[in-house]
Amino acid sequence: MQIDELRREITDRLPTLSDEQVEALWEYMQILTADDVDALENSNKYLTFFCCDQVFGMDIRQVVQIIGIPPITPLPESSAHLRGVASVRDDMIPVVDLRVRLGRDPVADSGKSCMVVTNVQDRSIGILVDAISNVETILPEEICPPPRQEGHNADYVTGIVKRNTVILLVDVDALLTAGDIDLLNMPASSLV
Repeated sequence: MQIDELRREITDRLPTLSDEQVEALWEYMQILTADDVDALENSNKYLTFFCCDQVFGMDIRQVVQIIGIPPITPLPESSAHLRGVASVRDDMIPVVDLRVRLGRDPVADSGKSCMVVTNVQDRSIGILVDAISNVETILPEEICPPPRQEGHNADYVTGIVKRNTVILLVDVDALLTAGDIDLLNMPASSLV
């Protein structure tokens, strides 16, 4: 059935609905509308965090949870920034050290450092950061494009926001290398 035909059929049946059916339909429409509003609100929310004395932000919709740094099992012959795998909620997930990915020393396990568990290509991945800052609403008109950097692999920076401090918005998917992507596509059981 075509969408237009379905729409006409629903419209034709509306006058024949009982009061209870109309009320049920109205409640259902309110739920749908609320979900759309929540999705719209979350589309402008970013988790901000510190790494290498800089504030970064990532789309809140990719954040699964924030936890302390768990025990990490190193993987042989992996990228330097791929610290290994950790057990999170009975799942073995790859762990990326954002400081190393940015060319700095590894994250030290301080009282504020933590792991942000994110969703990348339908898999969980942990990202080690120095500290969490806040959840901020950032509107699209506040985001400036990053400057082009010839010869640098900083395509993970998708925008720059000026607040009390500069926030670099990152695309979690672009933080990963092709080798990391291959690792993510492996079954979780083969990671250890």
